[in-house]
Amino acid sequence: MATDNNLLQALNLDAFEPKEQEELLLTLSDLVFRGSLVRLVERMDDKTRLDFSVLCVKGASEEAMADFIKERVPNADAVVRETIDELAADVAALNIPAAV
Repeated sequence: MATDNNLLQALNLDAFEPKEQEELLLTLSDLVFRGSLVRLVERMDDKTRLDFSVLCVKGASEEAMADFIKERVPNADAVVRETIDELAADVAALNIPAAV
């Protein structure tokens, strides 16, 4: 996906040691997950939000939660893309220098 590439290019991973790259990618993954989840919950109607809360409390699998979101939240994929785009813009603004 081009959006993902923009984000990875903005990170300029080559400027970091392998261990730092791994940490950055884990942090990035967490930021995308949390940011997307907040946006998705904001777009849920009250009934869907309640049903999703029940699913979370029951300890549903990630797959079950993803299926729920795909079925019940319109344009869920677009929401994730929005999160990635925003994060890519924020990271690009940092202007991380290339590796020397």
